[in-house]
Amino acid sequence: MDRKRAKEIIKAIAKREGKDEKVIREEMKEAINTGYMNAGKQEIWVDLFGANHIPDPEEFIMRISSRVKGEYEVRRMIF
Repeated sequence: MDRKRAKEIIKAIAKREGKDEKVIREEMKEAINTGYMNAGKQEIWVDLFGANHIPDPEEFIMRISSRVKGEYEVRRMIF
C-alpha cells in the first residue's frame, strides 16, 4: 500500500463517520500517541516503527496493512 491509498482510506473513514478528514486525522493521531505511550507495548512499536518514532496516520495504516497482509500470506502457505 502506498501513501496515496492510505489517504484515500482516511477520506473514506471521514465520509463513513460524517466527520471532516482533519477530525479523523486528529483522532487517529491521538490513538497512535496513546498506543505509543503504552509501556507494555513498546517492543511492538519499536518492531513496527523503530525506536523513538511516532508514525503519522498514513504511515500507521501502511505499516499495519503490510504486516497484516504478510501474516495472511504466511498463514495461506502454512495451512
